[in-house]
Amino acid sequence: MPAPPNLTPEQIAKAADRKAAKLAKKQAKSEQGGSTESNDQQKLEIERKKFLKRDWISVNSNSVKGKAKAKLITWNVLAQTLVRRELFPGSDCLKWSDRKFMLLAELEHHSQSDIICLQECDRVKEYSTALPQHTPIKGSGPGKLHGLVIFYRTSKFFVRSSRLIHLDDQELSPSRLISGENPNEAEEGKRRRGGSRQTKNVGLIVALEEIDGDGRGIIVATTHLFWHPKYAYERVRQSIILLRAIRHFQNDNQCQAWPAVFAGDLNTQPSEATYQLLVSPHTPLPKTMIDEITSSRFVHDSVVKIAPSSSFIPSDPPSTSATGSNTPTTSTKEQEDGEDKEEEEKEGEGELPDSNEKSVANTRSPNSQDGILSTEELVNAMKEILPDGGAKSAYASTNWGMDNKEAFSKRGGFDHVEGRENVSGNKEPAYTCFTPLFRLTLDYLLFLPPLSGHNQAEITSVYSPPKIEELGEGLPRKGICASDHLAVGCELTW
Repeated sequence: MPAPPNLTPEQIAKAADRKAAKLAKKQAKSEQGGSTESNDQQKLEIERKKFLKRDWISVNSNSVKGKAKAKLITWNVLAQTLVRRELFPGSDCLKWSDRKFMLLAELEHHSQSDIICLQECDRVKEYSTALPQHTPIKGSGPGKLHGLVIFYRTSKFFVRSSRLIHLDDQELSPSRLISGENPNEAEEGKRRRGGSRQTKNVGLIVALEEIDGDGRGIIVATTHLFWHPKYAYERVRQSIILLRAIRHFQNDNQCQAWPAVFAGDLNTQPSEATYQLLVSPHTPLPKTMIDEITSSRFVHDSVVKIAPSSSFIPSDPPSTSATGSNTPTTSTKEQEDGEDKEEEEKEGEGELPDSNEKSVANTRSPNSQDGILSTEELVNAMKEILPDGGAKSAYASTNWGMDNKEAFSKRGGFDHVEGRENVSGNKEPAYTCFTPLFRLTLDYLLFLPPLSGHNQAEITSVYSPPKIEELGEGLPRKGICASDHLAVGCELTW
């Protein structure tokens, strides 16, 4: 082995410079690779949070300054517990790992709103992270892993009172009693309820008082009415019970002067009886809608599961557990993961809407003990609650969609209705539920008529419905919306 060369100091210095240069080049290359990896990760995060953003449309420039003002959103977020691939064929956005980032990004976008009503909400704790300036009030039906949530801006409102209404338990006809009969308590309870089946549906009502509003506030009620397309009678029944509950709630809490909004997924289209009775109860129903109610006056075997109830549920402080309780709760409790089927789906909540006769299996014709009202009795009950006219729709009562193909009538929503020249709802959004299998208008913001001596709230803007071509092949869809429903919203003054 030869002896090491005798290097001069200059040669040693040059060798050290060459070594340092190689190390610097290697380090620079490594840092460049790390930067590229970091950039790729950032691009991935941005891509995962993409959704279809929409504008707000001004519909009233004459609102008086100094009035109370609030912006509201309602949105069925699609509970992960209800996601089934067969319901959304071709969707690329069904796993929670895909949906989570889009849902949180869209909720963060809606954080500019003061009040946010959610249906099918099973992730309250996670959704709350996108709405740090809001507090949730939630309630759900017995045994359900998802439910209703009302988020409100805590710097603007506080809760004066809240109430959860179990729709199966409530009486449709509180004074109903057949002459000459002396039924036992259970039979009379069933007769007064007048229900056609067990649904486990609930309604959540909250009185939100302005922190610095001199006693001003707003009543917010949200619900998710029974889904089955053949149960029009039950949806009308549930609507009557909820409107009556809102009026009782206003009186019980001295909120008669406050506007009352009825928001949510009502599972009815403008071309159907439930919607028309809500917004125009004093206008005669077209024959197709009368037939719709008449054909749904049957009784499902599940009514025997409904426990007897006495009368209207009183208002109590929020409880510590919302699921199955009689009161809502302010909660950030972690929801279930949502991959297992729950009891409600065994009764059909996860089924596809269809027109097959088998859809109404296990039903029978009603008898006098069931308390099932006639169509005329239902109409009269709605008129009694709304004696001065129907509820005012945020979209249908404004001029946002005068010549817009994104409006319900423009897309042909009333084409099958005889006598459609007398119906209401032409300017509802063309679609609020848009999937590969069904495309419907189901979600609304309705304002009850003001009680005697008080002023009607004014709608100043609405959240623009998307262009139909922007929705692709159907929701949920990456880059568009992680739910099968689209949010609807409005701003109002009072």
